[in-house]
Amino acid sequence: MVSERTMTVLRFTSLFLISAYIIFLWTSLSFSAERVTTKIIVRVVAKDSKVIGSGVGGAFVRIKNLETGEILAQGKQEGGTGDTDRIMVRPRRRGEIIYGTSGAAFFHAEIPLERPTQVEIYAEAPLTYPRSIQKGSKTLILIPGKHILGEGIIIELDGLIVNILNPSPQDFLKKGQEFTLEVEVRML
Repeated sequence: MVSERTMTVLRFTSLFLISAYIIFLWTSLSFSAERVTTKIIVRVVAKDSKVIGSGVGGAFVRIKNLETGEILAQGKQEGGTGDTDRIMVRPRRRGEIIYGTSGAAFFHAEIPLERPTQVEIYAEAPLTYPRSIQKGSKTLILIPGKHILGEGIIIELDGLIVNILNPSPQDFLKKGQEFTLEVEVRML
């Protein structure tokens, strides 16, 4: 005779194996070899500041498959710097749209995916000021058909734009010569 405890273990094991098989079938069917377009919005913003807009050249954005190294999408973020009051003045509440307002700069991509894919989203800005370029990235898993829109994926860059006005790069300075340093400093 088989003990009651052994029967309980057998029932539990059978239930577990059946459940695992059903989950396996459901998962393999839901991620078929068919490519599903996944829409992504990326917003590159300056730390404790606004969206990096066209006024400073926008931002370069690249989305890369980390497993294969394939570039899935790349391009330029263009548009305005966003709603100043919403970004810089008002207190923020969890889940509230801060950067994704009308006219605010963004990069949009439509990526065909066959299965969940780990990607790196890389950004650099401001493109008009190459000496002030800042870079940043974020890693995440994209799910086929699960769009990331609205506020989008936020990549925050540190730094300032520092533009040396005087002396100019063409000026020749002698050792020990006094000069006046004049710079323009502004947010990304």
